Amino acid sequence: MTTRDSRLRLLVDAAFIFLVGAAFRIAALAVLARANNDSLGGLLNKWDSDYYLGIAEAGYFAADLNTDVPVHHRTLAFFPGFPALVRLVHEVTRLDVVTAAATVNVVAGVAMTAGAMSIAWRMGAGRAGQIGAGVLVSSAPMSITYSMPYSEALFGALAFWSIVSLMDRRWGLAAGLIFLLGFTRLTAVAMIGVFGLVLLLQARRDRRAWACLALTPWSLLGYLAWASWHTRDEGGYFGIQEAGWHSGFDFGAATVRWVWEVLTTSAEGGYLLSVGVMAAAVVALVAAWGRTPLEVWWFSAAILATVLLSDGIMHSRPRLLLPAVILLLPWVLRAAERLPRGWQLGAAAGWVVFGAWFSAYMLAVFEWAI
Repeated sequence: MTTRDSRLRLLVDAAFIFLVGAAFRIAALAVLARANNDSLGGLLNKWDSDYYLGIAEAGYFAADLNTDVPVHHRTLAFFPGFPALVRLVHEVTRLDVVTAAATVNVVAGVAMTAGAMSIAWRMGAGRAGQIGAGVLVSSAPMSITYSMPYSEALFGALAFWSIVSLMDRRWGLAAGLIFLLGFTRLTAVAMIGVFGLVLLLQARRDRRAWACLALTPWSLLGYLAWASWHTRDEGGYFGIQEAGWHSGFDFGAATVRWVWEVLTTSAEGGYLLSVGVMAAAVVALVAAWGRTPLEVWWFSAAILATVLLSDGIMHSRPRLLLPAVILLLPWVLRAAERLPRGWQLGAAAGWVVFGAWFSAYMLAVFEWAI
């Protein structure tokens, strides 16, 4: 099979995996929406969707949002990459912004799935293992956000292909992808750090590689500087994050307090599910050491650090930890090698069903933000 044929098969497999999973998640959400007297469209476009769609439609300073402060004191907390793409698709195709956002997410979701499959291939996986990797990433708990006007799918696509580029030692491509990642979310800093670690350990004398690394942070820093200038009276970008979402790095003190309160006093299902994901992520990080490529482990460790060692909305953690699901790749690849085909299909189906139920529950039943 030629390289071109292999790439086409990868793309077709990724599209099938992502689209079938997305359809199932949306169907599950529709069932729970009806059971809770809600609408599917309302659930798919709630919470942070309002901000992303408002920015895409009218910009940071004129978004029509209900806030008790100047609107840009909330909108500027959201990085411009995703809403800018939505706006571009809207302008080019004349689709409404909701449909444009869905279009962006389908493309990004397929690219993200293909990226995870490519990482698996570089770990020695055959086609079954690659398909398992695609299912793992695209159908994880809270993967419904890949079908919402959120930046999750775009971030995952850019991050996973950045990892692929680093594994291939394609420094220029990695730098370009990480530069774009810096327009997407603050946690792009994790990927910048991984790039630096790779160079320190494996390409210390490569001047071109260091020059590529030097290009990566400017999108992130540029947006932070611009947003902070417009919100300087409120403490800049991090000031509005603290005011709106209680975010702030505290070495995990708030996380530990919240987990303890949930495990000792809470009867709220969404809180317990969030704690479960957080605990599972930490266990997976420890267990994956030495089993995954260093680029994968370092990236996941950095994501866990930025999420779990800071304050903020705790029940958003399952969504924010989505990229770290690639820590489970070694066990997926082992299952693809050792389990009979029927067991593989059963495990994949179980993961898709669990991820869909988890996603639907957190949107349709749980009353707080995700």
